Amino acid sequence: MTDTEQKSTGESLEKARKLLAEGRLDNCLAVVKPLWLAQPDDTEIISMMVDLLQQAEEFEACQALTTLLAKMKGNGEAPSQLDDCAREVFEAGYRLIDVRQYELAAMLLAICAREAPDDPTVHYELGFTLMSLSRYEEAAEHFERVRSIEEDFDTVLNLSVCYCLCREARKAASMIGRLDSLASSEEERGELRHRKQVQSRMEKLAGKAKLNARDWFFILYGTILLFDPEDHGFKQLKLDQAKGTSKKTPESYTKIAFTLLVLKGVLEGLRWPPEAIEFYSPTSRPLAAILARLADLPLNSYQGPDRPDHALMLMDWASEIIGPHESFVSNDSNRSIFAYGLSTREALPLIPDIVAHFSDNITLPWTGESRITLEDGQGISPEEVIPEILERAWNLESDPDVLKAIQDLVQYYSDKRDLLVIHNTERFVNRPEYSAEIPGASEKTG
Repeated sequence: MTDTEQKSTGESLEKARKLLAEGRLDNCLAVVKPLWLAQPDDTEIISMMVDLLQQAEEFEACQALTTLLAKMKGNGEAPSQLDDCAREVFEAGYRLIDVRQYELAAMLLAICAREAPDDPTVHYELGFTLMSLSRYEEAAEHFERVRSIEEDFDTVLNLSVCYCLCREARKAASMIGRLDSLASSEEERGELRHRKQVQSRMEKLAGKAKLNARDWFFILYGTILLFDPEDHGFKQLKLDQAKGTSKKTPESYTKIAFTLLVLKGVLEGLRWPPEAIEFYSPTSRPLAAILARLADLPLNSYQGPDRPDHALMLMDWASEIIGPHESFVSNDSNRSIFAYGLSTREALPLIPDIVAHFSDNITLPWTGESRITLEDGQGISPEEVIPEILERAWNLESDPDVLKAIQDLVQYYSDKRDLLVIHNTERFVNRPEYSAEIPGASEKTG
């Protein structure tokens, strides 16, 4: 390392220490992470990472890095490199997977793979980590290495996923065929059924040269996506982000009205109008109340897992699902779930039947730090926005852009109805787990 590089590293570490002292853990990580990726053997950087994990209360990962650091420093002996600490490096990498630091985990596990080229556990964990980074071709190479040593259900399952996401249809089908003989438990047979469903959806779009986010939502989950991130101004948003000019501003009333009108039109166009509208939380009540008025349907709060009529339950963000909500895990013949926004980052226990926007840059006017503040300093309440958005929706009902969006969506999904999760509870008993595996999701979030 040159004197200039060493000075730069020292200044960055000093900045990281100040951020950590102020409790700004995410900002501290943003400084430390690229430093460690660039200089894997630097014990001072690893020590900084130990302090960060300690303050974040990620104690198992912290302990694993502490053990690695002690091994590298030795007991009065010459310091070791990561290559000389295979066992400790693997444990640290494994624990970093648990805290979703996949890039750092991949860096450490790649070292282990070089040192232990025939260890199936090392290659499996590295393959899983690369999958989590959307590096599916690389992940498949490591899973194939595992399969050549010992073939098991999980390895072949992950290979089928990787080949699907790489659009290697024949290889994906071959792996699904192997799963037939490897599945032994009911859980494994459920995974096999899901992979077969994914394969059927993939074949439906086999003739399309380039798949977009809407296509992948259909293939992987059987979910309706109202707006592809490449449409309706999302490209400009990404350009603004690259320039550093983007601000996390609330959704406009007009955009919310537009979205709910499209949702209503698609359900009517596919002949799936609900009999009631539900909301899951106070922050999703305005969305539900507006849709209920537009569709002239009764409005309720969440009524529990059982209800006699078919309801569409609205959420502002699908991450609301996180928690002890076991009643949402299985498809419900009397309830469909709609999420206005779905994060590209968070792994959820299920995917909604319908998603409006797949993005990390959506906030509603009545929620969070972006909550609109009136002239008297009071924040706007969810109830106050309902008449304002309704007025915009009524003015947009015959808008050509709304009608075209509805027509395009109905045309896209009409021949895919039997492969969608919504209203197909007998065929799709369990919703798949959402794992942010849409290709390109990590690039969308930066």
